Amino acid sequence: MTTPFAKVTHVILDLDGTLINTEQLVDEVVSAVLHKRGDFTASRVRKAMEHVRGMRPGDGTRAVMDLLEITDVSVDALLAETSALLDARWGEVSMMPGARRLLDHLHVHGVKTALATSTPAAFLAKKMLSHDGWVERLSVVATGDEVENGKPNPDIFLLAAERLGVDPRTCVVLEDTPLGVKAAKAAGAFAIAIPSIHDDFAAYEDAGADQTIRSLYDLDLSLWGLPPFRDRVDVAVRVAPSNTKADGNDVRVSDNKAFVVESVLPLSPAVRLGGPVVRGFGRGSKTLGVPTANLDVAPIKKESDALAPGIYFGWAGLRGNDANDDGNDSRNDGEARKIENVIIAPMVMSIGWNPFFDNATKTVEPWLLRDFGKDGDFYGRELRLAVLGYVRPEADFASLEALVERIHRDADVARGALAMERFEGGKEDPYLKFCT
Repeated sequence: MTTPFAKVTHVILDLDGTLINTEQLVDEVVSAVLHKRGDFTASRVRKAMEHVRGMRPGDGTRAVMDLLEITDVSVDALLAETSALLDARWGEVSMMPGARRLLDHLHVHGVKTALATSTPAAFLAKKMLSHDGWVERLSVVATGDEVENGKPNPDIFLLAAERLGVDPRTCVVLEDTPLGVKAAKAAGAFAIAIPSIHDDFAAYEDAGADQTIRSLYDLDLSLWGLPPFRDRVDVAVRVAPSNTKADGNDVRVSDNKAFVVESVLPLSPAVRLGGPVVRGFGRGSKTLGVPTANLDVAPIKKESDALAPGIYFGWAGLRGNDANDDGNDSRNDGEARKIENVIIAPMVMSIGWNPFFDNATKTVEPWLLRDFGKDGDFYGRELRLAVLGYVRPEADFASLEALVERIHRDADVARGALAMERFEGGKEDPYLKFCT
């Protein structure tokens, strides 16, 4: 990545999939309408929709109809059908993880920011009805119906830069689609990709992205000469003295002890989710030596969508412990305790698709950092999680050994963070004690 920092002074933001989580709703509604028009496989419909992600509604509808060879309805009629269904459900749309933090930060620091969306103005107003007016806090807005050509043409970003009164080469664009990245680069702007197509990162590189990050949590504005975030918290983690580098971090030595400093991002507010523990892939204890307590994603979709794919830490409340389990932590450091048949324990959690195993579906896999003994599985028991902070994005690893080493480092980061006063009190959350 090369960035002439001094030239970047303004930010241009895409909307759908970058700031608000419309992609899943649109996919659900549009795919249902498309399946009524022909006997298509789910894979064919998904690929057609991913091909047009980022286009204006009319352009995308036309392109999907061409790809699926739908000829028994007009573009306007099909668009009207999907629009009516979506209009009834825009209130379900939440903000992307980290979007509120970014918008507040840019506003507080007076960074001139544009919204550049393929969405027509009338659609934009409907989408934003359930939000709290943050669009009005932006410097300018450019919508898809105001330009002649949609993405991947540069028109929308050229218009946004014009309204900001700057050369697009002074702007950095945040985009979630390859088409959007291409449009930003064609306009002469820098482009940061936050992929909404999680299994095709190469498409963003091919589109010319200057940087690709996993989520807005991983955005480092200081790389672009913009005011940096100041809300991350440093955690010191012990490592082997022989290790001169640990995942790219310099190892420090003090009093003959080696450690690295990892930074974590506190979540505000905490995210709470839970459900009965279900059987996972069978790889946790057997393959990794890490007994994860998997949760079914379907009933907690809204809560899990509030978290970007990645690694997190927090506290867990486990209900219904075994009769011979006295609730005492074998570590004897007070990290877990029994409260009216509920065990409170520190936890580290993976959420997402786990690139090393290439999951086809999203998973939620917390690891309770407590020794439950030889009879420690708790399938079917109720588990509640209070997620307090973000550790890092999902990552692939060259070997199983490297993955296991990183998982144990994540656990050490979680323990270190949860020993801090700002996180330690989270174990008193009534939600974890099943009081709410």
